[in-house]
Amino acid sequence: MARPLRIEFPGAIYHVTSRGDRREPIFVDDVDRESLLAVLAAGMARFDAQVLAYCLMGNHYHFVLHTRQANLSALMRHVNGVYTQAFNRRHAKVGHLLQGRFKAILVDRDAYLLEVCRYVELNPVRAGMVDEPAQWHWSSYRAHVGQVPTPEWLDSAGLHAYLLGHPVCSVADERRAMQGYVALVAAGRDVRLWDEALRQQIYLGDKAFVERMQALAVPQQEASRDVPRPQRSKPLTLSQWLGSSESRAQAFRCAHTQSGISMTAIAREMGLSISYVSRLIGCAEATLQARSSALSRQAPEGPSRNCGWPCWSRACVGRSLALT
Repeated sequence: MARPLRIEFPGAIYHVTSRGDRREPIFVDDVDRESLLAVLAAGMARFDAQVLAYCLMGNHYHFVLHTRQANLSALMRHVNGVYTQAFNRRHAKVGHLLQGRFKAILVDRDAYLLEVCRYVELNPVRAGMVDEPAQWHWSSYRAHVGQVPTPEWLDSAGLHAYLLGHPVCSVADERRAMQGYVALVAAGRDVRLWDEALRQQIYLGDKAFVERMQALAVPQQEASRDVPRPQRSKPLTLSQWLGSSESRAQAFRCAHTQSGISMTAIAREMGLSISYVSRLIGCAEATLQARSSALSRQAPEGPSRNCGWPCWSRACVGRSLALT
């Protein structure tokens, strides 16, 4: 049987699942669950990715992932491989823990990002394991709605920004986003997401989305081969951005969006939390957008311009798949 097509590009959103071999449990106890989350956290930092939602079930898991690089396969090989080794070592087992390769569905963020996140977090409810998603401790739901602290590897702020349509820059913004997410999830119990929009078993989106994604399936490494290595420009460092930007927030934004430095790396170098760095970048983007809007009102009408946001805002999402 042919392996499923993997389409990987910077900024992609995936719904990822993996099941136990022969559908057997992949967790014996909560220590195993904590172990997988620790491996996942390390994987996010190592491969410059973010978790948008997750749910650990008995014999499988669900992740919604945002990859800043075209590296989903490498990331998931790492996560599944390291967790399998840890599980086998702890329980004195050998051999496969997970069934074959992981399954990944490419998600149209503009239409289905929020829907796929709530689908993942409602899994225990649909399975009859709990009555409410907040009763299941092994999902992202409680962090997204403010019931427990958000781990640094879970991008609740990004999900909230997408829900609001602008970055979260205040406590009021955060509270409004959490309330909106509670209502969104509550309204999704009877939604048959896969029946509605799953195409060819690997796309969650409409026909136009599928066509755009298939166009990206051409190996991207061919483009870089056309440019001799000595001619490829070297991106500025974080220190250089700090020395040339009007504020630290703008320096972080430029380092992240233009030099490709991960929020994790920025936070580590500056001795800050990832969530704080993310908040500063979001606020810098809001400032940039406000300036851009003011200039556009003064300029004569012409072709629409990309707002330049590497964020989740509905105002700009979908204009360029390479923004994030």
